[in-house]
Amino acid sequence: MAGLSATTTTRRFLLAGHSALCESIGAEPARLESELLRRGGSTVSPTKAKSREELLGEIRELRQRLADAMAQTAVLDRDKRAERALRESEERYRRLFEDDLTGDYVSTPQGEILACNPAFVNLFGFADREEGLRANMASLCPTESDHAAFVRALRASGKLENSECLRRRRDGTLIHVVENAVGVFGPAGDLDQIRGYLFDNTARKKAEQALVEAEERYRTLIEFLPDAVLVSDGEAILFANPAAAKLFGAARPTELVGRSLFDFFLRETQPEMAERTQRAVQDGLSGPPERRKIRRMDSRLVDVETAITPFVFDGRACVLRVNRDITARVTAEEAVLKKDREISLQLQKIEKLNAALTTLLEHRELENRQKLESVRATLEKLVLPYLENLRTTRLDEEQRVLIDVMASNLTNIGSSFARQLSSWKTKLTPAEIQVADLLRLGRRTKEIAALLKVSPSAVSFHRNNIRAKLSLTRTATNLVSYLRVVEESSGSRLPPPARTRLRPARKASAPAGGSRRTDRATAEP
Repeated sequence: MAGLSATTTTRRFLLAGHSALCESIGAEPARLESELLRRGGSTVSPTKAKSREELLGEIRELRQRLADAMAQTAVLDRDKRAERALRESEERYRRLFEDDLTGDYVSTPQGEILACNPAFVNLFGFADREEGLRANMASLCPTESDHAAFVRALRASGKLENSECLRRRRDGTLIHVVENAVGVFGPAGDLDQIRGYLFDNTARKKAEQALVEAEERYRTLIEFLPDAVLVSDGEAILFANPAAAKLFGAARPTELVGRSLFDFFLRETQPEMAERTQRAVQDGLSGPPERRKIRRMDSRLVDVETAITPFVFDGRACVLRVNRDITARVTAEEAVLKKDREISLQLQKIEKLNAALTTLLEHRELENRQKLESVRATLEKLVLPYLENLRTTRLDEEQRVLIDVMASNLTNIGSSFARQLSSWKTKLTPAEIQVADLLRLGRRTKEIAALLKVSPSAVSFHRNNIRAKLSLTRTATNLVSYLRVVEESSGSRLPPPARTRLRPARKASAPAGGSRRTDRATAEP
């Protein structure tokens, strides 16, 4: 058959099959002549023609071979598909094991680690997988007894789900994990392997602990808060603290839970309160503190200041109310207002009395001026003429000076100088007043010393004290001129002294018995 076309050979077999088919249906097939077609296109007649039985036998044999080959091919295909599926399953399991975010491991009941994934290595802080495989699961527990208890529980139940426990990292740090474990048991029922899956929930545990502590602080704060705290929905009270029970007159907070807010607020304030509650619940709007009166459970009225804010309680939109008892403050404010009214009335009376007193003082001042003018007129008529007559008599110098001083003082009684002098005269000693009077009359230091029978240095000492008490120290103001200006001035205030700084005075040789200062013009400063 070498050199023949495969297609031609197949056609010859099909013809033979056609003959067998004709025989099976009872028809006599026509005479078949066959020839072999070479590859080049030429035909070759077979050397020997086969009988029909031989041909049919060959066909059956070929059919059997074909069926066996197809069955063997199907078995091979099935095995290949199974092997490929197994490889794909193993790859998927390996990728799932390697890429899993939980720490997966396989270990013996004694704790020997047979396999682990990268998440397990990172969870326990190993440098690499080899170091993790050298570790023992018992050493990763806080104590060996913990691992033994874990194995006993797994033997008893076959698997552990969401088991929360502590594990120890490579550096000794304790972490909190959630572990799922499945036991692999042998034919005899013995635990052969442990497949575990660890998830680090240390952060969640810390957050839960912080939340518990925050809730405890919040509960303690609410329990001991002096203000009355209520949580309500549109109408009913859902929560109350001890201060609220005390404010509303309840024996315990649970007596307020379930009751309506309208049971405590006055009827005239209920519409406004309902509107504020609706705005807080539906629109999430807080409200500023407002004053209201509430009726306690014992029917006593109490003044409160209430602030509201939106609040979520048990998953529902509610309102948090903070109520403060301001009865004492309102009472104090009312007392203050009453006192203010009383004070206002007293002030009005005082103002009227002040106006009357001012009028009275003005009359008294007028009377005093009139009396003073009368005294001055009397002095001018009855006293001063006799002093003028004394000047014409034979008097020594000392007597003449004394008469001049007396005449000057009597003339100035009731004058502006006397009124001005009274404001600072109390600061001077009697000797200083005498020196001031003589200086005003133009007497020199020696003359004043002779009249007062003191030394010139004593007069200088008094002069300096007078300058200091009149605020003339270290100024260029002449003391004599200043006193004369005061005498002639009609104002009610003393003239201000000059502020020019004095040059340091030159030292002069003082005569025996005291020192003297050089006067300017005809008077000493």
